[in-house]
Amino acid sequence: MDLQKPKQDLMKRCARAFLIWLCVGAFPAGAQTQDAQVTATVSTDTVGIQDQFQLTVTITGNDSSRAQTPRLPRLQGFRVVAGPSLNTQYQWINGQASGSRSFIYVLLPEKEGQFTIDAIEVTVGNRIYKTRPIAVRVTSAARAPAPARTLPSDPFGQDNFAARRTPAGEEVFMAAELDRTSAYIGQQVTLAYHLYTQVGVSGLQLQENPPLNGFWVENLEVSTKPTADRKVIDGREYLDYIVKKQALFPNAAGKLKIPSSTFAVSVKSTGDIFGFFAKADTIYRRTGEVILEVKPLPEESRPSGFNNAVGSYALTGELSKSTAAAGDAVSFRLKLTGKGNLKAIPDIPLPAMPDLTVYSAKREDKVQPEGDLIGGEKVWEYVMVAKVPGDHTIPPLSFSFFDPEHRKYETVSTPPVPLKVTPGGDAPGSIAGLSGIQKQQLTRLGTDINFIKLAGDLETPAPPIYRSPWFHVAWLLPLAFHIGAFLVQRERSRRSGDLVLARSRKARGLAISRLRKAGKSGRSDPRRFYDEAGTALARYLADKFNLPEIAVNADSLENVMTSRGMPEEIVRETMSALQECDFGRFVSASSSPEQQNGLADRIRRVIDRLERAGK
Repeated sequence: MDLQKPKQDLMKRCARAFLIWLCVGAFPAGAQTQDAQVTATVSTDTVGIQDQFQLTVTITGNDSSRAQTPRLPRLQGFRVVAGPSLNTQYQWINGQASGSRSFIYVLLPEKEGQFTIDAIEVTVGNRIYKTRPIAVRVTSAARAPAPARTLPSDPFGQDNFAARRTPAGEEVFMAAELDRTSAYIGQQVTLAYHLYTQVGVSGLQLQENPPLNGFWVENLEVSTKPTADRKVIDGREYLDYIVKKQALFPNAAGKLKIPSSTFAVSVKSTGDIFGFFAKADTIYRRTGEVILEVKPLPEESRPSGFNNAVGSYALTGELSKSTAAAGDAVSFRLKLTGKGNLKAIPDIPLPAMPDLTVYSAKREDKVQPEGDLIGGEKVWEYVMVAKVPGDHTIPPLSFSFFDPEHRKYETVSTPPVPLKVTPGGDAPGSIAGLSGIQKQQLTRLGTDINFIKLAGDLETPAPPIYRSPWFHVAWLLPLAFHIGAFLVQRERSRRSGDLVLARSRKARGLAISRLRKAGKSGRSDPRRFYDEAGTALARYLADKFNLPEIAVNADSLENVMTSRGMPEEIVRETMSALQECDFGRFVSASSSPEQQNGLADRIRRVIDRLERAGK
């Protein structure tokens, strides 16, 4: 009995092991397909304020292909500048299939500090999964100090003798700079966007440019082939390129904020020390916020006719001719020239001139930058008709402005302009309109009463005109005209409404047609696919919501869709699809047909959901 008991225990253990093998080893596929796994990772948990990093949401399992676009939470301290890009992988190992799907976002920090990316929701099939929160620390310096570089002779040219990695924030960064830190209301301030680089750059695109609230903005010309200045910042030498300039005129006193802008920079990198297998990497850089101190205009010595004009100006006035006959028209040209925001200056009022009939002015603005300063001329042209002969004078006209350079108010005036009016052919007939001392004595011609001499017999008077049928026709014509005008206007209004409705109804068909064209273009050029797919979705949104195409941008579009009652989930899906199209323009070289088809299907689903939500 003592020998049989160990044998029985051994047999029991073997039986249990065999059962475990049957449950786990023999049926692995069924066990693995019960649940998908969803994880979120970042490329680094410590990032510099000028650096970008990647947020990757990965779904693994056989159901990974059914994963929808992740729903990102509200990000505190970060901004999504690109993505999601889609990466799909399939494996077949020992007869077992497995797959994964990754959504990749590019994020930029907005400020320094410790932040948390909250749980991200992902729908896989009919289930919703959540990732774990991720902690990220943003520091003032780059995540890894870059070694000192020898500047290329031309960052926009060829540089094939140095192996490169993705540049850190200290090697390439953007900055928004003002030519002054304080200004008066209405005084020009020049805003310049600088690209500072120690590596080769092959392209640059403005990715996000928030509106400049509180400013009148005029764009300044920048060369399409900029030249660089060498500049040393914190002991490091950079090539400085000015890529964008704007003239700002503040409208209110106080501290006005110029928000940060985001740029996509295409930098050159090489695969080896000889420059072979070279490619361009797209990185994203954000400018910092800039504060401008705006001072109010002084109250002391402010002229009575001051209309908030700021700058430096001169005023002239001249007549087209100095002599004219009574009843003839002459042109009076008033011209304001100088430096400042001429477009915002209102019309200069004319003084009362009772002996002249003055018609409304024709205004012409000739405003253009002179260097970095906005200037030019503003012209008013008045038509004047003299009522009576004599010597007339156009009184002096005045214009007041504040000169910020000298910090005082100035007033410029035109000299008196003489006009000599001679009697015209119809001068006696205009005597009733004479005024003042220009009236002349009436001359008596003949006797006061002349008798009527009848020639022949009196005839029977004709019937009154109101009994004539032509009188009724003439009386009805104006009424018929007004009724017809009313009906025409109503028909135009109806057609205008129908055009808006027709534009909305045709939006889906046109978008699907453009998507098909994008698919064909993407076979030979992936970049064209993303460009045309983004255009298809943008034009659909413009047609659907009756918007101008210039209004289809991230900020205004989200506000419009929310105000129209679109569900928040549809708004997020739409914004995500637009962002992926923008991202694809830079990374399309590695795009696969599966990725393009997946994006096209997403855009179709977005369009279908918008169509259903709009009914």
